[in-house]
Amino acid sequence: MFGVSPAVIGMLQKMGEFLQSSVVRATQEAAKGVRPNPDELAEWLNSQADFSAWEPEMKKRRLADPETRKAAARFIAGIACNLVSP
Repeated sequence: MFGVSPAVIGMLQKMGEFLQSSVVRATQEAAKGVRPNPDELAEWLNSQADFSAWEPEMKKRRLADPETRKAAARFIAGIACNLVSP
């Protein structure tokens, strides 16, 4: 059986929180008649203090350098936009 470490579970939980806030933001934009843009939403997510301070670690190794964090924001924003857009 495949075991999932607590560090992975914690990281996924935090990513779920970021996804939830991104969906809320994308929903607000859609309600105003603006089609959510994943690149703009990723920029917004990167500007949020809790996201920019996020430092996921596993076995005392930092997993999110600036480029990885930027890619994670775009990934999360893309999912949020796909969930909200028709």
